[in-house]
Amino acid sequence: MRRKLLSWTSWGILALTISPSFIARSQEANSEPKTDERNIRSLISDWVAAYKNLDAKRLAALELPNVEIVDRFGDPHQPTGRAENEKLWSDAFEVVSPSTEPPKTTIDHIRFLGPDVAVVQMSWEFASGILLTDGSRIPPYSQIDVYVVTKSQSEWMVAAHYMQKETPPGCSFPECD
Repeated sequence: MRRKLLSWTSWGILALTISPSFIARSQEANSEPKTDERNIRSLISDWVAAYKNLDAKRLAALELPNVEIVDRFGDPHQPTGRAENEKLWSDAFEVVSPSTEPPKTTIDHIRFLGPDVAVVQMSWEFASGILLTDGSRIPPYSQIDVYVVTKSQSEWMVAAHYMQKETPPGCSFPECD
């Protein structure tokens, strides 16, 4: 009986000794994804703000220099550096009127593929379309964007961005394009 009591006491002391460090590591591990998710949401929020402000320089700074982009028309773009990426966005914004109504955006979900890689799906609604500098307007539309974001040296960046125009219910391409 004394031997069993000593055995249980030993296990109890061992558990009390290990528990605080185990709990601390466990809490650290659980808080990292929450911190990463907050940082990703902040990155995407900054990216959207730069887009709405037609700020090509800021957009390029939030993306990796070798970012891969597929625009809403399905055209791939692979700039070879930050300057080329900035020019890509600058050229796109050149035809957009600064008085166009900003789109409504919603992060639909974030999925971690690993500790340093996540996929973000976001809905965009251009309820008034896009007013162009020549006075014409792109009609209202919605799109789903998928971002692949990566973390390097504790900083999250956009590594890839795919835009997909949503098809209205009961409509098929190319009739509804």
